[in-house]
Parts: sequence; structure tokens; C-alpha cells
Amino acid sequence: MLAPPALIAWLSLAEWRIFARLLYADEASVGFVVESVRGVLAGTPVWKGWAHRVVAPTLVSLLGGAEPAAIERFAALSLVAGNLLLYVLLRGRGVSIAGAASGVVAFGLARFVLAYKLEYPWDGVDVLLFLAFGALAARGRGLRHLAPLLLVGTFNHETILYVPLWYMLVGERRQRLAAVGAAAAMATAIAIARAVRYVGPPTLAGQVFEPSTPLLENPVHLAHNLRELFVRDWIFGRAHISFGFFAATAVFAWLARRPETRAAAVWSLLVLGTVVVFGYVNETRLYVVLVAFWIAYAWRDRPLTSGRAARSDRSRS
Repeated sequence: MLAPPALIAWLSLAEWRIFARLLYADEASVGFVVESVRGVLAGTPVWKGWAHRVVAPTLVSLLGGAEPAAIERFAALSLVAGNLLLYVLLRGRGVSIAGAASGVVAFGLARFVLAYKLEYPWDGVDVLLFLAFGALAARGRGLRHLAPLLLVGTFNHETILYVPLWYMLVGERRQRLAAVGAAAAMATAIAIARAVRYVGPPTLAGQVFEPSTPLLENPVHLAHNLRELFVRDWIFGRAHISFGFFAATAVFAWLARRPETRAAAVWSLLVLGTVVVFGYVNETRLYVVLVAFWIAYAWRDRPLTSGRAARSDRSRS
């Protein structure tokens, strides 16, 4: 029984060594993350749309304040917590010890592939939330069972709105109406938190602030992202990002044709669509929530039993 925890500890240490080199070698990037955390806590984030993201910055402040060492400590702890949580969730869904351990390894590899030079503390909290969400969705749990996740997520990152979106696509009419109501309540809480907490933009030398959209208060990057996906990535050595994006889109479109995977696939396509509109498609960190959801939602043991049974039948005959 000690083998799985030992494997997870070893994997987490190996992951952290890699991420520490990737994410904390560039002083400018680290400085921007530090300023982002400090700005959220002070009410002067880079964008007003970040003003409500208080959960992760508050946890960072408990580890030493808005400084690089505290952010690194938080990143390390959230990485270990994510691996442990995934293992527990998979075991809770009946996945074998070996299967759950291999799921943790696969998730670690996926996070390595999707690592980006700028990752924020709220990304680490997002991983925990969407791992839990994926496991609960796989069990068919209703929206009311996710109330704690919704509460934490509302004050961590607006990606939590993907959760009620899921329930708008699955379940009966009553549950869909409840999901619409939950999304409206969460969006209202986010808007109020932004209005109350936002003092103004930070004073940063040479910083140019993007204009936010009315009401949504998040910048729209649709035109920029389409240029990246269809032109610039292929010219400037980032073809793997566009290829991966289009490959994932094609896979989800194919899964959407199958009744048993239609809802999850359509939901995933909508998530990708919001990244194209509001995010930056080349910031691969934005896709980790999708991976977290899918690995907790769909990871299974390999179907070895049927093969073994077939061989056993042949031997008896």
C-alpha cells in the first residue's frame, strides 16, 4: 500500500523540478505573477476582471505574502495536492491501484506538455476544482452536490462558470433551469465582487492596459487568436499549438456524434470556444482545466479482463 503514495511523491518531486525550471527562470514573468497577486489583494489588478480572484492570492499571502518564494511554495503544494486528489478520486470511482497511479502519471505528462511560462496561483486552484468536478460528473452527481466547488470557484476564477454550463447540457429540464439560475447567481456575485474590490489599475512603468468589454469586463481576443491559429503559429515555430488545438477540436467533434459522449464533447468545444474569444490560444495553461476534467471523468482501467477471460476459455477448450 505504500507504493502508490511513494510513486505520487516521486512524480510530484520530478514534476516540480521541471516546473520550477520552466516557470521561475524568467524574472520578468515571475515579477508579473507577483504583481498580479499583489494587485488582486490590493484591489489594483492588471484588469478589473481579475478583482474577484481572491482565493488563491489569499492562500499565497498565508504562505509569506506576494513574493516569489510564497508563490513557488503555493505552486508546489497545489501540484502535490492535485496529484493526491486525482489518485483518491480515481480510486473512489473503482479504478485499480495501478490504474489510478497511471492516471496520475498521465496527468503529470499532460501538464508538462501544456506548461506555460506564465502560470498564476488561481490556475492551481482550478486544477483541484476541475478534478473534483470531473469525478463527480462521472458519478452522475447533481449540481447541488457541487455547491462547495461553486462557492470557492466563484471567488477564484470565472472558469467555474463551465460547471453550470455542463448541467445546462445534461440532465432533465429542472436541473437545466437550476444550472441557469446558478450561473446567473455566480456571475452576479463575480460582478459585485469586482465592483466592490476594484480600486483602479496598478502603476506599472511601460505597461499598456487592454480595454475591457462593457459588462463582461474581460478583454476579447478573437481576431488575435484567429491570426495565431491560422497564420502566425505556423510561421513562427508554434505550429504544434495550432495543430494540437485543431486536433482536440476534431476529436471532440467526433465524440459529439456519439450519444454516450455527446454532452461532454459539446461542453469541451464550448470551453475551447471561450478560450478563443476571451483567452490567448497560445497560453497552453488554459487547457489544463479540460485535461483535469477529462482524466477525472473518463479515466478507466485497461479492459484486460475480457482478454484474459478469452484466453482462459481457449485454454479450457
